[in-house]
Amino acid sequence: MTASTSTKTQIVSAMSKRRWQWLAFLGLFLGYWGSVFCRTATEAVMPAMMQDKTIQFDKRTAGTMLACGNGAFILGKILCGVASESFGGTRVLTVSLLLVAFFAIAYARVFTASMLIGSYMLLKLFTAIWPAITKLLSAWFDKQDYGKVLGGMSIGFQAGSVIATVLIGSMLSRGLHWRTVVTIPAVAMVMIVCLKQFILYESPSKLGLAPATRETESPAKKPQDHPMDPMSVRQALVYMMETPVFWVVAVASMALSGVFELQIFMPLYFKEALHLTPGQAAQAAALAPAGAIVSLVIGGGLYDRLRRQEKCIMISTFLLITVMCIGTLWQYKNIDVKLAVVVAFFLGFSVTTPFFLPITIFYMSFGGKRHTPTVTGILDCLGSLAAVVMDNLMGSFAWKDLFAVQLGCAVAGLVSLALLLSSRHST
Repeated sequence: MTASTSTKTQIVSAMSKRRWQWLAFLGLFLGYWGSVFCRTATEAVMPAMMQDKTIQFDKRTAGTMLACGNGAFILGKILCGVASESFGGTRVLTVSLLLVAFFAIAYARVFTASMLIGSYMLLKLFTAIWPAITKLLSAWFDKQDYGKVLGGMSIGFQAGSVIATVLIGSMLSRGLHWRTVVTIPAVAMVMIVCLKQFILYESPSKLGLAPATRETESPAKKPQDHPMDPMSVRQALVYMMETPVFWVVAVASMALSGVFELQIFMPLYFKEALHLTPGQAAQAAALAPAGAIVSLVIGGGLYDRLRRQEKCIMISTFLLITVMCIGTLWQYKNIDVKLAVVVAFFLGFSVTTPFFLPITIFYMSFGGKRHTPTVTGILDCLGSLAAVVMDNLMGSFAWKDLFAVQLGCAVAGLVSLALLLSSRHST
């Protein structure tokens, strides 16, 4: 026992805290990417599932499945947050990722629509791992690293979606059955969990390292108290309901969540409306998350350097491009495939920065030190509910009608974010 402890101490002392931090980041990144890979696989194979005569799966079933999955995802956010506080982030993350792999395999083994929907719902329930990830990130990284680390995780999410979509499209094009395609990410997930066990710990103190530092307040200048900090939860809820800017951001969150959901619809759109094969449809749709990555790199690099008016101009320009992209898809029924691919790229590019940056920054600034989780939970759930509604519309609306609704959402997002960025709550 003594020899084992001594060996572990030597290993820890031989590595700097910074190296352990990036190993922790790698473990979280791989776990997050693995969950994205499994989820993307179940969604990107839907065109191939529609051609499978052994199951009853059509556009309406796909819409119902996506809507139910988003409902489960909302519940998963709440459960993961509570469980992470009670049992620790690493335990919750490990159990969640293993269950994601299990239900991905179950998804690939069932034949009825109800079982497919049930498996997908449970998979989505356990992919809501963001509360556990943020808990571990805050334990491992100093406050001055939050932006860089969270930015890397966001880009990783989009990159994971691109890589997963391209790989899945390639596997389908090579003739692999959709059930095999869904099983492969699940096996990869189990391997990721095994690796994670060796490089990710609950906190630096578990390795005898100094804990992450928090920004200390300057004694020379006392910061202004946030109006919500002294409030109880009930008082904070009343304050939110009575504050107009809260509802402005609620509209923006719901509208842009609906527009962002188009990235999931794109493989079906390319297959149904433009008559591509399932593999070609998945590969063409990968241009949307590729545009999202470019957007995060450019938008994230510029946003903090701009003044309030310049931020308003930049975000409004992004959303004007979104309106033009959706308007193009709505206007032209027989659009050329090459043009549709370009539109998909610019759609992902234009909606991602407005969807992630201004709204997320509002969560942190409006809620203060005490009530940021409450603000985030309420507005994030409203956005997820909007995504559920959009998924149901996808299952029952023609593409032209769906794009008309999306166009209205994009305009609502443009107006609401312009109002937000023009107000004193913009940061």
